[in-house]
Amino acid sequence: MPNNEVNEELGQENREQDYLDTIAELKKNTVSRQEYDALRAEHTKALKILVEGGQMEPEEKEEVDMAALRKELYGSDSSLTNLEYWKKTLALRQAIIDSGANDPFLPYGSKIAPTAEDVEKANNVATVVQECIDYADGDSSLFTQELQRRTIDAMPSVGRRR
Repeated sequence: MPNNEVNEELGQENREQDYLDTIAELKKNTVSRQEYDALRAEHTKALKILVEGGQMEPEEKEEVDMAALRKELYGSDSSLTNLEYWKKTLALRQAIIDSGANDPFLPYGSKIAPTAEDVEKANNVATVVQECIDYADGDSSLFTQELQRRTIDAMPSVGRRR
């Protein structure tokens, strides 16, 4: 008899884990109702314009003041949290790229030019940081925790004590 009880308990635990896994998968692949409604309204507007034979006006990008961002990031009176610092850093990087200048995350010099691997790695850094910003949802300590979790210590181990 005890063997049947163990099998029933294991079956129950497996079903519970299946339910938890299903819920986690659903949460990972769903969007908030607000995001859905905004996207649906945008698509409805686009469809209406298309049906009426009109053209959509391109959205105007908000002008980014690179000088103000630099001052906020690198000024002597700067007291930004990690979250604020990285948000502004990514905004400045994008503004620099949009202006046609070189990506500040890439190596440039008189005898060096970025490779395709450098570009891929720079974009990966920006993507991971943005994902951490999105995950934190405004909480700087959560951002820092997630960033530390997602980054790997790439320092050489030569001369380091273990």
